[in-house]
Amino acid sequence: MGETNQIHWRGQPAEVSIPDNKLMSLEQLAQPVDPSFNMSNIEEDTLVVIGVDAPLGFPSAFIKLLNGGRPAVMKPAKEIDNPLAYRFTDREMYRVFGKKALSAAYDRIGNNATAAMLHTRLWQEEHEFKTYPFDDPWAEDNKIIIEVYPALVKEKRFEEVHNYLREFFPSNTASGTDAYDACICAIYAIAFGMSGKVLPSLQGPPTDRKEEVKEEGWIYYFKPN
Repeated sequence: MGETNQIHWRGQPAEVSIPDNKLMSLEQLAQPVDPSFNMSNIEEDTLVVIGVDAPLGFPSAFIKLLNGGRPAVMKPAKEIDNPLAYRFTDREMYRVFGKKALSAAYDRIGNNATAAMLHTRLWQEEHEFKTYPFDDPWAEDNKIIIEVYPALVKEKRFEEVHNYLREFFPSNTASGTDAYDACICAIYAIAFGMSGKVLPSLQGPPTDRKEEVKEEGWIYYFKPN
C-alpha cells in the first residue's frame, strides 16, 4: 500500500485474465489487488470512476454499413481519415498527439473492444454505472465509466509516463507492464473524478459533435503541455 501526493493506492499490483465461460465482476477484477474490495461495501454517495483502455464504441459509418446503409465514404487521403475504420475521437487523438489508435473495426483491438463493451454493460446492469458520453451526464452521477488511452501520456509503449504524472504513481509498479497501464487508467479516472484538483483536468468531447460521440464514444485525455 502506498501514498503519493494525496493519491492513495490500495493493495498490490496484479494482472488478471477474464475467466473461462463467464464475464468478470468488478469484485473479480479488483480483489486480486485488494481482497477487501466489494461494491456492496461502498457508500451510496461515493464517487466511483473506472477508466477503460479499449474502444467502447465503433465508427458511426461502420455501424451504418453493418445495418444495411450506404455511408458516404470515398477513398481517404490518409488511413486515419477513413470513417469506416476510425471514430471522430481517434482522428482527434491523431490531430492533437500525432498518435494513431488501433481501429476497433479493422484491427485486433476489436477483440478487446467487444470484451470491454460486454463488461461495461454488465457493470451498468449490476451496479448502475453510466458510460460517458453514451449516457447523458447528470450532476448526481456517482458511478461512471470512461474510455482512456494510456499511450497518450507515454513517449513509447514500454516507457514511463511523462514527468508531470510520475509523482502520482505507486513505487511498486514497473513500467512496461499491464499493471502499469492499469495505473494509468486509474490516474485518468482519478483526474476525471477530481475535476482539476491535484491532477490536470481531462478534455471531454466538443459540444458541436455531441451526437457523433454519443454514438461512437470519446477518449478522455490530458491536454498536452
